Amino acid sequence: MTNIAVLYGGRSTEHEVSIITALQVMHNLDKNKYNIMPIYVTKDGQFIKGNQDFLKPEFYKNLESISFEYPQAQLKAGTVITKKYLLKREERIDCAILAFHGTYGEDGCVQGLLEMAGIPYTGCGVLASALGMDKLAQKKVFSGIPQVKLSQNFPLFVKPSNGGSSIGITKVKNSKELKDAIEVAKAYDSRVIVEESAEGFMEINISVLGNRNNLITSVCEQPVPSKEVLTYDDKYKSGGKGMAGAKRLIPAPIKPATASKIAEYAKAAFNAIDGAGMARVDFLVSPDEKTIYINEINTLPGSMAFYLWEKTNLPFPKLLDKLIELGKQRFEERNSRITTFSSNILANLGNTLKSGKLKS
Repeated sequence: MTNIAVLYGGRSTEHEVSIITALQVMHNLDKNKYNIMPIYVTKDGQFIKGNQDFLKPEFYKNLESISFEYPQAQLKAGTVITKKYLLKREERIDCAILAFHGTYGEDGCVQGLLEMAGIPYTGCGVLASALGMDKLAQKKVFSGIPQVKLSQNFPLFVKPSNGGSSIGITKVKNSKELKDAIEVAKAYDSRVIVEESAEGFMEINISVLGNRNNLITSVCEQPVPSKEVLTYDDKYKSGGKGMAGAKRLIPAPIKPATASKIAEYAKAAFNAIDGAGMARVDFLVSPDEKTIYINEINTLPGSMAFYLWEKTNLPFPKLLDKLIELGKQRFEERNSRITTFSSNILANLGNTLKSGKLKS
């Protein structure tokens, strides 16, 4: 059996959203192929190795008690190590599926930890994950793709540069609202984006799957907001199914030529951040479909965007198989590179210290 660790939770405002995605992943992994190893990261950053109870939705009604009842975990040299009392257990991890959303999980932090620990994982690497979280950095990287401009002409959207799930995002129509919205956004990040509102434009999203230039795209979707802004409630409280329960039109009611152009831009954006595995790329399209703006890229989309791939004839269990395959492929590629360099630079270090030439 292949040992698959599912990492989720974390120190993020999207902690609960991550749990929903992880549950969907764990319930759709092929039990005949994989031994599922839940690794839950608490809101204060503790890694907890779970058991089959962690696959039950009702288990998460009391998050505070989990760290007291289950052993803490350490990731090290391709394994997960747990200790309880005098007992120590070490288990091999063949691949980790990342189901994080937001800071310290989606932004490259955990990806860096897994790189150091020598553990293959699904999705984007450190740099691509960091870029995927930082909307201001994205604007520079996507300079060759049409995008909404930073502006001071109302109406405007105000967003924290780092964040997701529509948290901290406000549409404003005057200076008073702008000042308040900036304060809200600053509560989530030190840098804030103020950009023009593409009035009348529809949101169209698409998912990209693959490594490097060997990419495929899903069908497009059109999310249906209950208000002017697609809210957290729209995304995650519609039927209790996470992003899969949100109201949406799939495929999006757009022209084939528009869908083709969006797919082209999505692949370009994915390559621009050096993406790997999967991402969802969000666009804004004018009513006449003559103008297409890239809005942002999401390297760990809610519910793994499986609803888009199911409509592209790739069922969720097969999608997870593919993500694991891509994660292992990327790991093997990185592992084939030289990471050590033989040198005698330390041979005379003792004499250098004695001579006083090496200063602190």
